[in-house]
Amino acid sequence: MQRVVVYCRVSTKEELQQHSLKAQQEYYEKWVKENKDYILVGMYVDIASGLKKKGRVQFDKMLKECKRKRVDLIVTKSISRFARNTLDFLKTIRKLKRIGVDIYFENEKIWLSKERSEMYMAIMAAIAQEESLAKSNNIKWGLSRGFASGKSKLANRVCYGYKTDKAGNLVVDNETAENVRLIFALYLQGYSLSKIAKELKSKGIKSPTGKEEWTSAAIDKLLTNEKYIGHVMLQKTYIPDVLKQVQKKNDGELPRYLYENNHIGIIEAEVFEALQAERKRRCNITVDSKGKITRKTTRYSGGNELSGKIKCDECGRNFRRITTHSGEIVWRCAGRVEKGGNCNSETVKQSEIGKLLKEKFGEAMELTEMYRRVKEIIVRNKHLDIVV
Repeated sequence: MQRVVVYCRVSTKEELQQHSLKAQQEYYEKWVKENKDYILVGMYVDIASGLKKKGRVQFDKMLKECKRKRVDLIVTKSISRFARNTLDFLKTIRKLKRIGVDIYFENEKIWLSKERSEMYMAIMAAIAQEESLAKSNNIKWGLSRGFASGKSKLANRVCYGYKTDKAGNLVVDNETAENVRLIFALYLQGYSLSKIAKELKSKGIKSPTGKEEWTSAAIDKLLTNEKYIGHVMLQKTYIPDVLKQVQKKNDGELPRYLYENNHIGIIEAEVFEALQAERKRRCNITVDSKGKITRKTTRYSGGNELSGKIKCDECGRNFRRITTHSGEIVWRCAGRVEKGGNCNSETVKQSEIGKLLKEKFGEAMELTEMYRRVKEIIVRNKHLDIVV
């Protein structure tokens, strides 16, 4: 009695393909049961592109079962369903052949155990790959034409602060839009990305993915999204190699398409531009005409008064504020922290610095801190009638 598994795959979740998937499952279940020498021990189904290795979770799970000697035969519709990357296809069938697992490709009427010519199977896999590449290129061409025509449906893709109406158009989601305005306001008030993340958590505002914690990357992405002033930029990224399926930022390699006034904005254009200028000012990385990246010796600290003020007496570089794994704040020389740095200066604890400052400045320092806190309260609560 041979232990049989069935592998099915479709590329998208479209209704027609979902019907095709269900039909495949029912057909092969019946096909196995009709053979008295077979017993069905698994059905593996993926909804993923044939070119993308990522997303084929069930395929990988099936191969693991084969390695554990729990499978004798894999049944699948065609070589194109099994793999459209010729190299991966050959690697996989060779592995399965070595461990004694047979494969039946129904459309091609090919049995792995009975097919003597690997060359023939490689040719069939190469044809499937070329068909997939052609399909991918056609999709890319169609997307590009849609971008250029100004009628691309991708222009109304939902982002945080928006939702779609019955017609599929972007409209403001009042609840989350307020959070967007808050994030922009906090940044312009001098908050760093990490400090904004902490503020949002303290207010119980969940991230776009519903998590308690916001990441700095998510906030930075939000702050640079032109959708918040009513515009849409399409083709920001592209895939240079269809087989590798790795997205790359479009830095001018392909045309980008700007749809102005596509929907109602949440942020005023002047505020958005002011924020981009502030981001540029804070950035501690510069890129010259040759593409060389240079990191400045100072980094924006979101209001920490000591940033850029502690110098190393060994190499002259600035000390950087660092939070350790235990949550303790310490300061280390940039010449020691950076890769390749050779400075041997000591680490200084924030608590030690605070103690020294308090001993030296005493009451004056406490008054300065009080003034800073009152000023912060006024900025956050503009309606308060307080004069400092």
